[in-house]
Amino acid sequence: MVKLIAGKKGTGKSKEIVKLANDNVKLSKGNSIFIDDDKRAMYNLHHDVRFINLGEFPISQKSELLGFICGLVSNNYDIDNIYIDGILNCIKVDMEQLPAWFNKLSDISTAYNIDFTITLSHDGALPEQLQQFIA
Repeated sequence: MVKLIAGKKGTGKSKEIVKLANDNVKLSKGNSIFIDDDKRAMYNLHHDVRFINLGEFPISQKSELLGFICGLVSNNYDIDNIYIDGILNCIKVDMEQLPAWFNKLSDISTAYNIDFTITLSHDGALPEQLQQFIA
C-alpha cells in the first residue's frame, strides 16, 4: 500500500511520519527504511529504523529514486515499510508527473508486499489521480 500525507509546509507532516515509523517498527517483523533529504529526522527515529540521507547520493530525478528503491528491495526481501519524508525535496518532479510515479511505486508495493508512506508539502490542490493515495 502507498500512503500519502499531504499538506501545507509546517503542518506537522514530518513529525507524523517519524511517529508512524517509530510505532510501526515495534509491530513489524521485517525491516523499516526512512528516506529523507537531510539528517533532521535521524535522531528522532527508533534505532531499528534504517535511516538513509538521500543527500549523500547523486539522486535528483524521479527515475533515479525509483531505481534506488528497487535496489534497496532487491538487496533485502525483508523490507516491510519504506518512509519518504518530503518527496519534492528529494527529487525534482512536476506535480503532473507524480501520479505516474506513485503508480509505479504502488506496483512495487504490491509485488513485494511493502508499505510506503510519503509526505508531500503542497499548498494548492493535488492532482485527482493522487487522491487515492491520501492517508
